[in-house]
Amino acid sequence: MTELVCGTEQRKKLEAVSLSNDTISSRIIDLSNNILKQVMEELKASPFPFSMQLDESTDVSQCAQLLVYVRYMHADAIKEEFLFCEPLSETTKAADVLEMVNNFFAKQDFNWKRNIGSLCTDGAPAMLGKTSGFASLVKKAPHIIVTHCFLHRHALASKTLSPALKEILSVSVKIVNFVRARALNNRIFKRLCQEMGAQHEVLLYHTEVRWLSRGQVLKRLMELRKEVSFFLREKQNPLSVQFDRKEFLYGLAYLADIFGHLNEVNLSFQGPDVTIMDVTERLQAFQAKLPLWKRRLETDNFANFPMLEEVISQTRIDNTEALLSSLRGNMCENLDRLQQLFESYCSHDPNFELWIRNPFLADLNSIGDDDLAKDDLIELRTMQMLRSEFNSKNLAEFWCSLAQAYPRLVKRAMVALIPFATTYLCEAGFSALLAIKTKQRNRLDAKDNMRVALAKTVPQFRVLVEDKQEQPSH
Repeated sequence: MTELVCGTEQRKKLEAVSLSNDTISSRIIDLSNNILKQVMEELKASPFPFSMQLDESTDVSQCAQLLVYVRYMHADAIKEEFLFCEPLSETTKAADVLEMVNNFFAKQDFNWKRNIGSLCTDGAPAMLGKTSGFASLVKKAPHIIVTHCFLHRHALASKTLSPALKEILSVSVKIVNFVRARALNNRIFKRLCQEMGAQHEVLLYHTEVRWLSRGQVLKRLMELRKEVSFFLREKQNPLSVQFDRKEFLYGLAYLADIFGHLNEVNLSFQGPDVTIMDVTERLQAFQAKLPLWKRRLETDNFANFPMLEEVISQTRIDNTEALLSSLRGNMCENLDRLQQLFESYCSHDPNFELWIRNPFLADLNSIGDDDLAKDDLIELRTMQMLRSEFNSKNLAEFWCSLAQAYPRLVKRAMVALIPFATTYLCEAGFSALLAIKTKQRNRLDAKDNMRVALAKTVPQFRVLVEDKQEQPSH
């Protein structure tokens, strides 16, 4: 009885100090406004033009949401920060996006067009249309660098397949859907994998709108091919004969390998603080590897395709050479096509000065004698302390620390380091929006919740507390 009374008293105390929905909402708004105020003060104080990435997507209530991030120099570092999430009430044309951005900065009393240096967005017509896209409307100022998100370009370049390989991908998706789309089949298959001691227990769904989907789906299907083949035979599914066809197995293994390589490149683009220089270097390395992989395939060297090599070693028979000869042509054609598409999609990016990457190893003879930056570089290279700092700091921190000593060099370095290379932050932001604005909260105006959830800037709690009176009047 005593425990029951104590439990009741504790519950009453908790109820007494609990906050109402309106109070919680007002405090979220206060936190959001305080964060926004700090971000705008930092943005206005930034000595170099800032970069913006923006993207638009539809939430659970079919409302189009515009998400915007900015990157700028602050306190001897380059900072990435959430700016705003606002709903587009009607159409999602470039003019609507521009009006929303203009209105936001007008409320903050900030001339963004004069201070922006670069813009990154996806390849949607409303964003990158040549005549009426948002980027075209903004780029009337010649100094602005417009970047098409490398993640989206990578996804576009990776899509093209020869008819034979496309058919193998289609059949693979059908097999996965047969197992995964039916709850009973999925449960039986999971139990089968457990009994057979498989490495995994489920297959993965394929979706066109996920960058890494194909590589992960095909890799999992290859790893569970014995279990899947057995399951399809038990279910008397005609797709089971595909695993008896070496042409299908070899093609599936090759696709799993090549999409695995593509996924590695894609993952290297993702994350914060990725610059255009980083992405360009990784793309150049990948493109340089493709001709080498092709030459190795032509000489039956499958070192870069481990799954294909494993399947061939397990199934090699007298007529394997003829089959491989046929498939080798499709594979080499696919590698050629990949190289052409990557060159097409990624050949129009600005070329940045090589000394930005490493001022201590750059060839000074490549810089003209009329360029005053050459004097600063010569002086900088004699400073052993700076060489030590370069080895201990990341590239952005190193150049930001030299803003006072070498303003000419830093200004040109910021042109390469501040622009966004991808819309990764926006994509991650939409995942957060999905968690915040659920079916049960579909009428929520999520802009303040999003800022509190995604902003790196810490609210000034002491200022917020001082602005509140202890007992508001009723």
